[in-house]
Amino acid sequence: MSVGHSKRKSFLSLRQREPIPKLRIRPLEPEDARELSYLELEIFPSPWSENSLRSCLELSDVEGEAAILNDSIVGYMFVQYAGVEAHILNLGVREKFRGRGIGKRLLERFLDRAEKRGTLVCFLEVRLGNRIAQKLYFDHGFAPLTIRKKYYPNGEDALILVRHF
Repeated sequence: MSVGHSKRKSFLSLRQREPIPKLRIRPLEPEDARELSYLELEIFPSPWSENSLRSCLELSDVEGEAAILNDSIVGYMFVQYAGVEAHILNLGVREKFRGRGIGKRLLERFLDRAEKRGTLVCFLEVRLGNRIAQKLYFDHGFAPLTIRKKYYPNGEDALILVRHF
C-alpha cells in the first residue's frame, strides 16, 4: 500500500467519525419537494423532478424522513409500503456530508420502523456502479436479487437488492 493511499484511508476514517452537531431527523412533507429537487440535481445523475417528488410524497403509502442541519435538508430517504412489503424509493445525502453516518442513520431508522410495522421484505434498486451505496445496504442485511438492464434513464443498469425481516 502506498503512503498516499494510507493517508487517504486515514483521512476517510477520521471523516467518518466526525459527529454532525445539531443534526435532527424529521418527517418529509410534500412541501419539501422544491428543496429535495435541488438536492436531487446535486446528488443523482437522473434526478427526480419537483413535481414527481411532490406527487410521491402526497401518496398515503409513502413515508420519508429528512436529516436537517441548520434548517436545511442534508439527507433524505423515502419508502413506499404495500402490505408487508417495502420499497426504498430514494436515499440521498449531500456530497459534502457523506461518510458521516447520515445515510446509515436514515436507513437504520427505517429498518427499525419497518420491522415494528410488520414488514416482511424490502426491495430497492441501486446503480450497479455505486459501490459505496451497495456496501451500506449489504452491511444492513440486503442481498443481490438480480440486475435490471438499462433501468436508469442514462442506460445504467440497476442492482436489485432484497432484505427479509
